[in-house]
Amino acid sequence: MPTIIMDSCSYTRLGLTDYLTSNGVKKRQINAATDIDNLHEKCTRLKPSLVFINEDCFIHESNATERIKRVISLHPDTLFFIFMAITNVHFDDYLYVRKNVIISSKSIKPETMNQLLSHYLERKPATRSEKTTLDQTPVTLSQTESNMLRMWMSGQGTIQISDQMQIKAKTVSSHKGNIKRKIKTHNKQIIYHVVRLTDTLTSGIFVNSR
Repeated sequence: MPTIIMDSCSYTRLGLTDYLTSNGVKKRQINAATDIDNLHEKCTRLKPSLVFINEDCFIHESNATERIKRVISLHPDTLFFIFMAITNVHFDDYLYVRKNVIISSKSIKPETMNQLLSHYLERKPATRSEKTTLDQTPVTLSQTESNMLRMWMSGQGTIQISDQMQIKAKTVSSHKGNIKRKIKTHNKQIIYHVVRLTDTLTSGIFVNSR
């Protein structure tokens, strides 16, 4: 099973390599990529099942958004596992933002990783804590939640949003609660980071237009 790791941290590359080989992936099938062009070339040639990418490895490149989006869109059968480059906050969960794009962090729990990758790895029987099926539905916001989130990210407070959208402050707080639940965190910094990263990787978080 061809796999690509794009991460400048040698400890992460080593840790992922050990994890993959202990779950049936041959070491010769694990490849490193250094930048977006190199990733594009290797994805085209190897057609990998899995690609692990540290956000830090592409976010500073010129035209990074268009180029990384293109790589992802050209390989719909590849699962792209993106590690957020975010410090001083803890996020050990995961988010599907597309059927083939997962955003997480390096704090992700091993048992969560095992479940997310169970279709790709030759694993030993699952432990009791791993038997629950994880939700693989991409995050979707309502149109109201999406509009409110953009206003929230622009620095507007609950009262300002309430006045502008002509809804009660209590309703704004309720929508914020829904957004936090869907993005699996109460940390505003992580929410903003996830939204910006999703915009970089894809056309943005799905919005239910109904």
